[in-house]
Amino acid sequence: MQWKQQALERFSNQHDAHKWAAIYAADNLNVEAINFRKRRDVTVQYVLEHMPAGADILDLGCGAGPVLVELCNHPYNLIGIDYSGDMLRLARKQLGSAQNKIPLLQGECEAIPLSDASIDCVLCLGVISYAESIENALQNIFNVLRPGGTAIVTYRNSLNDIFMDPVALIKQAFEMLFRNGDHANRTIGRSIPRSEFLQNIRKTQFKVAGEHQIGFGTLRLNRRVISDGRMAIRLNGFLHKLLSFFPNAIYRAMADVHIIILKK
Repeated sequence: MQWKQQALERFSNQHDAHKWAAIYAADNLNVEAINFRKRRDVTVQYVLEHMPAGADILDLGCGAGPVLVELCNHPYNLIGIDYSGDMLRLARKQLGSAQNKIPLLQGECEAIPLSDASIDCVLCLGVISYAESIENALQNIFNVLRPGGTAIVTYRNSLNDIFMDPVALIKQAFEMLFRNGDHANRTIGRSIPRSEFLQNIRKTQFKVAGEHQIGFGTLRLNRRVISDGRMAIRLNGFLHKLLSFFPNAIYRAMADVHIIILKK
């Protein structure tokens, strides 16, 4: 199946569209939902603190509109774009009457249907993992931004997949010792090594203006989730406190959700 068709199916009503809409509900208490709500809140707070009234803001890969819902009552010109028509229909439902003032367009991060230098801020939360080419996606984001514009891009950290899974950690150590070559999982929605993401940034003219990391995700054993509830939430809290005593690089290496602030 082609890459884009896989992405469409992943975010269709027949598959995960309603899951991603429900993950932002306040009563959803699994650790992934909590971390995704923190990701949304950090992003919204950054926009409120740094973007002036009247700024043109694009939510690229807006999904069911969790960020647009939080920003729609503030004095911004908002646009939502998503590749999935089913997700856009959920966004319209979530926005209610506010949808009348927010254009919601079907499009993709590697071919953004907007003019160059037309946007002040691009929000791209968890979408870059679904791009066939991260470099192309970042270049398209760069192109639609005005000079001095800001992009907030997030991804899931592939090292976290190893740190939170002892079997995966052993397998990774074995591969490093006895295998050569690139064995990266390049399927849609994959976690990304920070080094790979930064390497793609360097291929553009973006400058990294800041980083933020959130949570440590689910407990896994041989890539199977064994806890995404209370046990995982407690461990996330313990690791957050413990690693606050160590250099930031250690927290950054282990954390699940990475938020990168980019400047044009």
